[in-house]
Order: sequence, then structure tokens, then C-alpha cells
Amino acid sequence: MPTTPTLRTRLQQAACDYAHLAEWPIVPGSVWTGTRYVRGHTDRPAGEFEPVFPRPTRDVRRVHSLWKIAPYSVLAPTGTAFDVISVPLALGVAATRTGPFRRRIAPAALSPDRIRFLVLPGIPLAPDLPLAELCTHGECVPLPPTPVPGGALTWWVSPVTTDWQPGDSLSVQAALREAADLLQPCSR
Repeated sequence: MPTTPTLRTRLQQAACDYAHLAEWPIVPGSVWTGTRYVRGHTDRPAGEFEPVFPRPTRDVRRVHSLWKIAPYSVLAPTGTAFDVISVPLALGVAATRTGPFRRRIAPAALSPDRIRFLVLPGIPLAPDLPLAELCTHGECVPLPPTPVPGGALTWWVSPVTTDWQPGDSLSVQAALREAADLLQPCSR
């Protein structure tokens, strides 16, 4: 998926919003070409969500400048501003329809195959959630509108809805547990 002028503008605007409105540290990352990830201006293969600069920043002027020269993707390190609980798409969508989630919503980014919930950092994942993955301790995660295989990330639950605050990890985990129970076929 080549980066079009419109997508470059959307990535830069989103990056500036994340730095300014949310005060999240962010960094440009590798770009999805439609067949593989590469390191921006080069054709050198890259990891899935690999930063192309060494340090994330919250400085809006720096963000604006970085995305002028590297408008490939928007990555955020986990473990400081938020952690991410990532689950398969069907489970994540079902979780957003449960009582625990509706009482305490969390920003949720949607990709073609997963939902990533942004939650307060520092809470471990319960062992009874085998389909869930916790991203923490500086792992970089993509934020919308980053291109990924099969499309681009979008917000299922926008961080604007939560006043740019991450959600409660225990509430998201309770919602996932309830959704998993609802998705289980009846045993008769």
C-alpha cells in the first residue's frame, strides 16, 4: 500500500493530535508496502512495527517535522502512557458490547483481524484470557491511521470519547471474559 499524499496528511495530523491532545510519546515506524514492511525511504526489510527514529517524542513541532520526512506509520511505546490489550476481532467487538466495557470504556483501535484496547499501564493480564496479548514495557504499537496488512487501523472507540485517557485494564479484562462466555457455543 503506497503512501498517498492524502494518507501522509492523515498520518501527520493524527501524529500531531496524539502528541498535542493526548500527550502520548510517538515515533514514525516502518511502512507496509502491500507485501511487506520496509524502513521508509529504503527498500530494506523491517520488523512489523519498527521505529525509524530512535526516540519517541511528545513535542508537537518535532512530530510535525518527523512526519514531513517519514510519514509511514504512527507508533507509540507502551508501558508509560498506556499498555495495550490485543485480542482477535470477534472477541474484541463482542467485548465492547458488554456491561463492564460500557460502564468504563477504553479507546480501541481496530485492524482487519484484531482490536487493541489502550489501558492504564501496570496491570498484568489474567491467565484465564488465553486469546489476549498484553503489550507493555516499551513495545511499539501502531495507532490509526497506520496501514497494516488488509487495510489501515481505525478507531472503534475513539480516544476523544475518553478525553484521551486510557481505559481501566480490569474492566476491559472483565468485558473480554464476559464476551468469551457469550461466544462459547452451548454444550448440550
